[in-house]
Amino acid sequence: MKKLIFLLSCLLLCLFSYSEVNAQESLPLVVAPARQQTALDAGGKESLIIKFFNESNVPISGIIKAVDFIVQGNDGKPILLENSNIPVTSRYSASTWIKLPYERATIPPGTVLKVQFDVSVPKDALPGGRYVAIYFEQTGYDLGTTITTLQQGESSVSPRIVGLLNIKVNGPVTEKASILKFTAPLFSEFGPITTTVEIYNSGNYHITPKGKISLFDSLGRKINEVSLEEKNIFPESSRIFETTIGPKLLFGKFKLAFSASYGEANQVIAAATYVWVFPVRLILAIVLGIGIIVLLIVTIWKLLKGRQKKLETVLEKEISEIEELKEKYRDVVSKK
Repeated sequence: MKKLIFLLSCLLLCLFSYSEVNAQESLPLVVAPARQQTALDAGGKESLIIKFFNESNVPISGIIKAVDFIVQGNDGKPILLENSNIPVTSRYSASTWIKLPYERATIPPGTVLKVQFDVSVPKDALPGGRYVAIYFEQTGYDLGTTITTLQQGESSVSPRIVGLLNIKVNGPVTEKASILKFTAPLFSEFGPITTTVEIYNSGNYHITPKGKISLFDSLGRKINEVSLEEKNIFPESSRIFETTIGPKLLFGKFKLAFSASYGEANQVIAAATYVWVFPVRLILAIVLGIGIIVLLIVTIWKLLKGRQKKLETVLEKEISEIEELKEKYRDVVSKK
């Protein structure tokens, strides 16, 4: 009994220690705003604030740093250019424009660390976008450099928490976008139809296209229309937009038309494609059902026809026998 109590005590102690370790390894940190932007003239200066929330019941110590970031691929995922093999493009670099008040800090439990930093744009800075990430990283962790950013209003639990800053240097900005692809399955059995749009930004400032997809039948009538989710597309990168359109039951050839506007001048990009929707299995099931019903009707009709013919044969035989009996009795009566 004593051994059993001792073993249970050890088990409870281990579980308690494990829980404490996990609690220490997953301290909740939240940043606000997760994304902010500002517009400055060359040679301009502005003070901004970023806040780091410690929602745990223990203090968190770490470093605060500003680094450049870029976006590669078509998923919109930023990559911090810190200890990375990816070269920093001075065209979009601005981490040297950021002046933080301190590099290390401790956030008491349940409190907010407000970091007021200065953004100083050089006088010779060219117009366009610059992109900086400001993060708080708990010391004692090696997290690498590739992260997933936080969208506006979202929070994250991580030893490194990141807020993104988009800086626009005022002046003539190049805004140019193109559609790399606009696709949908050529053939579908049922709706809604899944569409994919990939837009490339070849300008020098990020854009947020506002687009919609319309569905038309073979007579040109609009069946349905949906708006695409608004996403930032950073310079020299693309972004994929996926959506579905149309009701479940569709039949025939349909046209999908995509259009979007972007930039300060509301430039327009557009594309179209055609799809066929034909519920093959449903139609085959209906045809098969009709065939079975017709077969049953024919079979029943043949059975009834056979029975009728058999009855007619029996009836004819009985009539013949009756006629023979009549003739027989007639002869007998006439002889008498």
